Amino acid sequence: MDILSIVLGVLSLVTAFTPFIWLQVVGGFVGIAGVVLARRAKKADYRKDLTTAIGMLCSITGVVLCFAAPVLSVLSNIALLLMR
Repeated sequence: MDILSIVLGVLSLVTAFTPFIWLQVVGGFVGIAGVVLARRAKKADYRKDLTTAIGMLCSITGVVLCFAAPVLSVLSNIALLLMR
C-alpha cells in the first residue's frame, strides 16, 4: 500500500499540470486516495516510515496543486474580463 500511495501521489502531481480542469479535479481525488493509503500503510506497519512519508508528501502536494490550479485559472479569467 505504501508504494501505491507514492504512485497515486505522483499521478496527482502530473495531472495538476494538465490544461484540463476536469482532469485536475480527478487528480485531486487520486491524491486523496494516496493520502488514505499512506495512512493505512503507516498504521499497518510502523517500520514503513520513509515510504509512507514520501507517499503522503507526494499525495498532499498533488491535492493542493490539483485543487488550487482550477481556482487560480478561474480567478485569472475573471480578472482578465474585468480589465476590458
